[in-house]
Amino acid sequence: MKDTPTEHIHKTQSTNKLLASRIQSASDGEEKIHPFFALWADFQTAGRGMGTNRWFSEEGKNLLVSFYFEPNIPAFRQFLFNQYFSVATSQFISQYADHVAIKWPNDIYVNGKKIAGILIEHVLLGDKLHHTIAGIGINLNQEWFPDDIPHPTSLFLETGKQYVVEDFLRQYQAFLRKEYILLSCDTEDVNALNKKYLERLYHLNEPHRYQICGQEVTATITGVDEFGRLLLEESNGTHHCCGTKEVVFL
Repeated sequence: MKDTPTEHIHKTQSTNKLLASRIQSASDGEEKIHPFFALWADFQTAGRGMGTNRWFSEEGKNLLVSFYFEPNIPAFRQFLFNQYFSVATSQFISQYADHVAIKWPNDIYVNGKKIAGILIEHVLLGDKLHHTIAGIGINLNQEWFPDDIPHPTSLFLETGKQYVVEDFLRQYQAFLRKEYILLSCDTEDVNALNKKYLERLYHLNEPHRYQICGQEVTATITGVDEFGRLLLEESNGTHHCCGTKEVVFL
């Protein structure tokens, strides 16, 4: 298998935004961007997370990359891609660190601290996904974080080792390609992927404090539905089905 192309730039506002621009330019001409293509940067001036969240990274210390995919799945099953990407990423990081978990919907935690943030953006064509940009920041060599970033960590802080960013990227890219078989709409494959996702889900089946629609409650995560909404249950039997803007981990 040939290595999938990568492109390295020193600085950009956002690798997701830049890759989206490259995709548009390619569609306007004859250029072809191939699945698993990776655009990575040393530094982002406006790194983004979900919603209004920002992503902090010291220049050259960490992996800041966006991948291009062409998932052959219906638009209403798009959470399957999120599951594939977060499961594969957590499995890959597990080769370097212990106690790796997925904090819903797709942050990656190590020993209860955030090591990676994922931003997935789908472009639809009719009732299918036309293409997907999956951006991720993985803290590799960072030793210091601002006080306003909750519970951060890096592979260096967890293992005491330094990592070569490009080498890490190429191994990660190959792993994502190998694990792409996880992404399928066959019922058996969907169930297998969901099982892998739940096995790594942070706080699954553990009582924890949440803010749900503005109200603080103690609840237990019981799973996710097919649309990726988080399922929780309070001790009094009250059930909740929450989208990303409806629940906050406390």
